[in-house]
Order: sequence, then structure tokens, then C-alpha cells
Amino acid sequence: MKKELTYLFFIILLLPLWINAQIYVSPAGKETNSGAIDTPTTIQNAIKIVTPGQTIFMRGGIYSIASTIFITRENSGIAGKLKRIEAYADETPILDFSSQREINENKGIVLDGFYWYFKGITIRKAGDNGILLSGNSNTIDNCIFEKNRDSGLQISRYYAAYNSISQWPSNNLILNCESFDNKDSLAENADGFAAKLTCGQGNIFRGCISHNNSDDGWDLYTKKKTGPIGAILFENCVAYNNGTLTNGSTTVTGDKNGFKLGGEGIPVNHILRRCIAFGNGQHGFTDNNNLGAIEMTNNTSYNNKSNGFGFREGGKHQFRNNISYKSFKDKNFGKDVENSNVWWIKGSTNGRTPALVISDDDFVSLTVPAVLKNEDGSPNLGDFLALKSNSDFIDAGVQTTGIEFNGTAPDLGARELGSQQKTDFVLKAIAKPIAGGSVSVSPVKATYDAGDVITLTVIPSPDYIFKSWSNGETTATTIVKMDANKTISATFKSTLPAAYVLTTLANPIEGGEIIVNPNKATYSEGEIVTLTAVPSKGNELKSWNSGESTDVVTIAMTADTGVTATFGEKLIGKHTLRIEEAAPGFCTYDGVIVINSSADNKKVTNITDASGSGINYTVKVPVSGLYTVLFRYVHRGKTTSAKVKINAADTIEVSFPVTSSTTKFATTESSTVRLNKGVNTIRLETIDALPFANIDWVEITGEAPVADSCP
Repeated sequence: MKKELTYLFFIILLLPLWINAQIYVSPAGKETNSGAIDTPTTIQNAIKIVTPGQTIFMRGGIYSIASTIFITRENSGIAGKLKRIEAYADETPILDFSSQREINENKGIVLDGFYWYFKGITIRKAGDNGILLSGNSNTIDNCIFEKNRDSGLQISRYYAAYNSISQWPSNNLILNCESFDNKDSLAENADGFAAKLTCGQGNIFRGCISHNNSDDGWDLYTKKKTGPIGAILFENCVAYNNGTLTNGSTTVTGDKNGFKLGGEGIPVNHILRRCIAFGNGQHGFTDNNNLGAIEMTNNTSYNNKSNGFGFREGGKHQFRNNISYKSFKDKNFGKDVENSNVWWIKGSTNGRTPALVISDDDFVSLTVPAVLKNEDGSPNLGDFLALKSNSDFIDAGVQTTGIEFNGTAPDLGARELGSQQKTDFVLKAIAKPIAGGSVSVSPVKATYDAGDVITLTVIPSPDYIFKSWSNGETTATTIVKMDANKTISATFKSTLPAAYVLTTLANPIEGGEIIVNPNKATYSEGEIVTLTAVPSKGNELKSWNSGESTDVVTIAMTADTGVTATFGEKLIGKHTLRIEEAAPGFCTYDGVIVINSSADNKKVTNITDASGSGINYTVKVPVSGLYTVLFRYVHRGKTTSAKVKINAADTIEVSFPVTSSTTKFATTESSTVRLNKGVNTIRLETIDALPFANIDWVEITGEAPVADSCP
């Protein structure tokens, strides 16, 4: 009996752990909540308490977050017991970092831990990378990165002290992710994805889509200073329309390549298999002066503005079974292995003897579909760039490592058809939400042949109506033709009143309060809510997390929503504003942030030694008038001068005499400039290419200057 009671005691003791095996978070969650599904906590708190093998389920809605979420090396899972963050059911959680300023330190998430798994999360509008992935053995699955102010996801070290490739992020899998509309203020750094500078071995991009970014789709840049990175494996990835954002605006300064694969002549043997680049503003694929032996196998380039494949002479690149069509030119490929590629150069077919002539007739369709991905995030191009069954490119390739095929040999290009039709396609039909209804499938089969036609019909549950299919159709029945594994979802809408939760936060709490009208526990679909910021005495509203700075804003409730109002001291009269590296008002700069050799490890901005380099600061003043500026710096070169530009116009010239040592700081003489009422950009810009001073801070003195958000 005693043994039975002891056993029962342990069952009771462990029961809470079994019940709370998972952690739930929502935009309306509170840090003090338990993390159960009916009392969700915050994502920041969940990350602190999650243990290996547990899953953090994120409920749908917008999570307004102002500070970087940092997952430390100490906060890691273990092999076989990952720490997981996943979207709950078929809901869409969005991590919104729009209140961050555009500076290098303002990542959305820094994932420095090991053995984490992210799935189904959207990360947007971070001040720098959406995710900086600096840890090992992590998986990022079916996540979306949009409108971040540097690359959507970047694989690079976080700590500068990690100076060997063995210390850099390794063995990470980026699976079925999408990245788009990422753009920095200079439009020259924000790629869809990047694995560059300090990236380790064994990293893979599989089934990812990168499009409409201001710079490149993928950037694998290397520098002589840091040396080679680990080889990256690409499988079934797509890069398109980079250099043009989804709103149609284009960039002048962006590189605009689909896949940029190196830099500065450093050899790294990357591998690209069955990837597609089309519609990019520069090259589809380019080695970018990578003089290694890149393996390019069964890739397709179509309608890129410059080279479909732009590779410099001197490389040892291996090309097998590739197609380039309707790009301006292609050049210097490296080794055309076994005469297996077809290049289309200025309207002529080159590269294969005897020539295979490429034309529109080789393809089922050259029309880009409106939707380019499956429900799981993997690419689904439909008939676009698929080969016709009578094309000369069917079975015209050579067999090689990592390429599965139908028929007697691989087809050319990324889209395999083959003389034998594929017979194991899987169809998944789901209802969103699950309670909304079901989907009838006819005929029902475990797997389907290529060309099979499937009829899907929705069956709404009581109190729900059908809204749309994931293919955009709104009729109750839709037809699906099987040419790949497919996931089709039917979205239902409840006819009952919605119950969305609004959470507001004053930052800091003592800075003021937010008046909510109407103030309710829950809100219905589309209900309009007015938010009024009321600063406490001596304070003023600086901004909402949406970026707006008016005292009153309105929002439409379409999901659980969190809103933050940031308050700060209201300044009147003559004041001095100091803007240091990484502080509010410190915006873009040419160069690097370095640790000065002084005892206190002071950070300074080391401006690039080139004419026209500089730093941009942004300040806001209540009235137009004269203000003084001065800079603190350290300088061991020759005395140099720089321009101070106000709103892009030359104003004054400032001299930077040498200082006695690298630990001795000095300030420039005070100079007078005219600032306009409102927001002003102050730029310190070098005149010549001499080694320039390292800048510590700038001070602006006058009528209540305050730091403003970067443009």
C-alpha cells in the first residue's frame, strides 16, 4: 500500500508538467500568465521558460515588439529535443518590429542558441535583419520575412570575437521560407536572404522563395578580412523580381541579382540544384568574383535584365543541365560539363554542340502565376517554365550527384518532367480554422498521377460561411490539377460576433497613458477603436509602434492586437542633444562600428576612408533657427576636414586635427547651422580619401532638439 501511495504522489507531482507540456502565447498575453491556452503569456517570457522538447504555440495576430528578441547560446535545445516556436493550428502570428529605428543593432530576433525550430511565423519591419541566425543546428520552416530594413534572414556570427569558421553558425536548415520587400534607407544592403561574411559549414536553403527585395535575392558575400565562409547548399529555391518592390518602386543602388554567390575573389564551392531565377534587375545567377568551383546543376534562368548566368573568367565552376533563356547575355561560365547546358545569348542558342535550339515552344507556359507557393511555403510554379513533353530538353541532361529524375536521364533545367509521368503526388486539403468546416475531395486517393484532376467542395460547419480557397477562388467548388505535391486550404468565417482582444502598453509606464474608445474586453471583426495618448506631466508622445506620432490614432480590429505608445521628456527652451553610436537619431553610416582602444571599450564609428563617406543623424526641432553642432572624436592620421550637410545641402566645413593618442578624445569647434522646423537630416561627410577621424558623438544645442526616427 505504501508503494502505491508513493507512486500516486509522484503522479500528482508530475501532473502539472504533463498538462502544461506546451506553452501558449498571444498578442494579448501577459508575462504573469501561466502560458496555458486560456491564459497565454508573452513570447518573450515563453522563450525564457521553454525547455528542450517543449513547443511554444503562437496564436494569430500582430505582436508589436520594440526590442530585439535575443535567444542566447545558453538557451538551447538538444539533439532530438528541440525548442520549438510554431504558429497555432492554422493561425497567422506576425511579429511586428516597426517601432525600431534603422540601425545595425535593431535585429528582430537574434537566434544565437542551438537546436531551435521556428515554423509558420511572419517577421516584419525590423530595424535591421528580421532574424540574425548565429547559432547552430536550427530549422526555420515556412516563415515569412517582409519589409525589414536589412536582409530578411541572415546567417552570420553575432559576436565579433568569433573569428574562425568553426565558431560561425553551422548546420542550419532554412526550409520553405519566403522573403520580400526588405529595404534599407540606402537601398543597397537589404537582401531577401543572406549567408555571408562569417557563416559556417553545413547550412542549407531548401524550397525558399526570395523576391522583390531592394538588393539581392540571396547574398553570399565574402571579404578578404574575414576569409572564406562554408559552402551553402541550395535546393529548389526561387529568386525573382529583385530590385523592384511589390509596390512597383525600383532602386538605383541595389545590386538586384537573384543569387549572388561570393565576393573579393575568395573561392567557396557553393552548390545550387534545381533553382530558378527570373525577372531580376541584374543577373539571375552570378559568382560575384567567387573564383572557386561552384556546382551549378539543373538550374533555370529566364528573363533577367543582364546575365542569366554571370560568372567571371578564372573560376572552376561546374555547369550541368542548366538552361538560360531570354536574358541579355551570359558569359564566362567555367566548365560546361559534358556539353550539357543550353545558353540563349542575344537571341541565339549557344553552349551545346550540336545545338539544341531553345524557344517559347519548349515550355508549357511563360506566364508567371499569381500564386507561386504551396500552403507549406514550398515553391509551386504550376506550368510556368515547365517543359513540354515533346521538348528536345526532355532526358537531354547528364546524370549527376543530388539529381533525381524520371526517364532515361535528367531533363534540362529546374523543372523535371521526363518520359515517365510522376505517380506519387500527394494532395492535402485543410479547413481554416478547423472548426469552420471540412473539404470533400473527389476522387480520394493516397497519391495521384501527374495530370489527375481533383474536385474539392467545401462543407461549412454551423455558424460558419465559406470565404475563399488558397488559390484565390471563392466558389464552393474548385478544380485542382496535380503536377506537384499540393496543399489547398479553404478559409471559413464565423457568423458569430468576433472576440478580438486589444492590449495597450505605455512605454515607459510612468510616461503617460492610453485612452481606449470604446474600451471593451473584446471587439468584433472590423470594429474601429480610437486610441488617444495622454502624456504625464513633462512628457510627450514620441511615437506609436505603427510609426505614427499623432496623439490620436484609429485601428480596425481584425485580430488580437497589441499597441505600444512610447513617451519621452518634453523639452522646451535651450537644450543640448547628444547622439552617440546606436542611439536614437543615429541613422545610416559608411564604415563600421569598432571598439576604441581606450580602457572603457568605448564604441566609435570608423568612417570609410573615401571621399563622400559619412554619418547621417536625424533630429527634430520645434522652431526654425540657428543651432550649434560639435563632434567628439579620436584621430591619429593627418588633420582632415569634412562637410556638415543639412538636409543634403552643404552648410559648413569642420576640421578634425589629430589627437595625441588613440585613447585621447577631442571635440571640434562649435559650428552654427540653420535647422528647419520639424525633422532635419544632419550629415557629416568626408571631403577626401585620407584616413578619417573615428566619431564618438555629435551634440546639437538650441531650442529643444530631440532625436527622431530614421527615414
